[in-house]
Amino acid sequence: MTIEELAHASGVAFTTIRLYQHRGLLPPPQKKGRVGYYDASHLARLRLIGELRERGFSLAAINELVDDWQRGRSLGDVLGLESDIATLLTPPAVLRLTPAELVERLSGVELTGEVMQRAATLGLVTFDGAEVVVDPTFLDVGSALIEMGFPVDDVLDEYEHLADVTRDLAARFATLFDQHLWQPFVEAGMPEERFAALSEDLGRLAPLAETITTVLLRRALATEASHFLAEKAQGWTPTPEPATSVDRGDAT
Repeated sequence: MTIEELAHASGVAFTTIRLYQHRGLLPPPQKKGRVGYYDASHLARLRLIGELRERGFSLAAINELVDDWQRGRSLGDVLGLESDIATLLTPPAVLRLTPAELVERLSGVELTGEVMQRAATLGLVTFDGAEVVVDPTFLDVGSALIEMGFPVDDVLDEYEHLADVTRDLAARFATLFDQHLWQPFVEAGMPEERFAALSEDLGRLAPLAETITTVLLRRALATEASHFLAEKAQGWTPTPEPATSVDRGDAT
């Protein structure tokens, strides 16, 4: 990720990211030419810094934790969470296309400025110089739906709705984790011997949430399809096949 993409993914202003780097809280990016690129570990570190600040830690105190880490003490020993958060927050692979290549991938779609602006607002695309950065999964699904005949505006409408629904689902699981696992851990004084178990629970939560959501969605889709076909079948009468010339002769 570029610093702009990291800022977008983390919700942290790029000026703040540079401040964290200057203070040693965030490792420098990997340089490729004149551009610095960040990865999932930077994203996880930013989320942890935000969490620690919400708990009342000063930047100086957070810096001490980072110093411990850099001296060889695992941050997992301090917080027990970063490796699992890094796994959960690993951003998807991205596809970098020129505008012409994007148009080719979405053959038959008029990519107006309004459509591109909305896609950018929804986070489906970002712009990095002369390149358009897209999630390949979203691009493949969107192009398939459009090829089937769904208007691009409807595809974007459904994506926006689904994004709201999934954010709500994620928030519900986060609330469960907070109420039943995190708060008891805090009330117990955040004992170090429970870090490992809490970290393991966090690592298990995302795939469990994903699995049950997928199962329920498949069940709901099957039910809706069955109801749809049953409803349409009620008013449907097969059209009789026209008689052949032989049939007409036999009837005569």
